[in-house]
Amino acid sequence: MTACAVVRLAVGVLARTVLRTRPSAARAVTRVSGAMMIAIGGFLLAERLAG
Repeated sequence: MTACAVVRLAVGVLARTVLRTRPSAARAVTRVSGAMMIAIGGFLLAERLAG
């Protein structure tokens, strides 16, 4: 459990550092994550309606 928390913290700090120094990367990550969330939501909705 502690190892997971340490890894999550390290990834968060690294991501924040990279995205602060590269605004274009931050925009790309935002767009991709938004598109993925919409796709996941659509998949879950279709799955719910199908079964």
